Amino acid sequence: MPYLRFALALSLVFAAHSACAQTQKTSTITIFAGSSVGGLYDLTARLWSRHLGRFLPGEPTVIVQNMPGAGGLTAANHLANLAPRDGTALGVTTASAVLLSLFGDPSARFDARRFAWIGGRSMETAVCAFWHEAHPRTFEDLRRTETVIGSSGPGARSYTHAIMFNALLGTKFRNVSGYPGGSEMSVAMERREIDGECGWSWGSLKSRTGQWLRDGKLRILAQSAMKKSPDLPDVPMALDLAPTPEARAVMEALLTDTLLAWPLIGPPGMPGSAIARLRMAFNAMMSDPALLRDAERSQLDVDVVRGEDMQAIVNKLFELPPPLIDRAKALFK
Repeated sequence: MPYLRFALALSLVFAAHSACAQTQKTSTITIFAGSSVGGLYDLTARLWSRHLGRFLPGEPTVIVQNMPGAGGLTAANHLANLAPRDGTALGVTTASAVLLSLFGDPSARFDARRFAWIGGRSMETAVCAFWHEAHPRTFEDLRRTETVIGSSGPGARSYTHAIMFNALLGTKFRNVSGYPGGSEMSVAMERREIDGECGWSWGSLKSRTGQWLRDGKLRILAQSAMKKSPDLPDVPMALDLAPTPEARAVMEALLTDTLLAWPLIGPPGMPGSAIARLRMAFNAMMSDPALLRDAERSQLDVDVVRGEDMQAIVNKLFELPPPLIDRAKALFK
């Protein structure tokens, strides 16, 4: 009888272990992508979905759910307020959403500092690019004549950079917002509904419309980032066009979003152990040869930004002098 009790107990232990292992093996992680299908945020999320599970315990399935709208805010708000906090829900959203959180905008229903910053695919250079048939030939033309540009809406870089340029550099952009993502803006440009886009990711432009570049169908008139892209040595830097030191300081604050490009984030309140596990898996994934080959095929640049560094950048942004934050915030009223 003792032997039977021992055998029964042992069988129950093995059954529980098997069930647990099966649960881990079949668990699913959802990445909420704050853009429409085909945009660079979507492509980035799908790149990670194909590889991240291999570096996590139990090798969970990773899927992408597109949640476009409001320049990435729809996905960010969902992640912050509705998604589970156990590591099964992650997000890829626009870094510009951080600025709306910084400014206390009611549309950003989150504190960007409380997100779990897992890591970034790369830093980014943003550009102002225009269809070859549109009127602007030089940056000075943008200051002389109204130019129609597209954007997703508040929170998107295509929206915030246009406002920044108008307020600090004297451009005359008329912003047509409401496009779900970059793919739709490219179509609108080709149809001549808009003249171009400002705040357009250089990496996205090369990936999505490389043929346009080769055919001379785009003019790049400015780049906005913390440092000049080696691909664009003759394109002026927005920071260098700032008329005053104050204007430059405000631009540097607003351009923080280029340091946080393509972020993988988790919801507030995730356990520290889950964050550490995801960061370790992310770093291992981003150096994996299979991912690097996949990224090259997808024409996605990889220059990894660690989650800890992204967290520090966000915290430092919120520590800027209040008058500087207020000056930047005033641009969006």
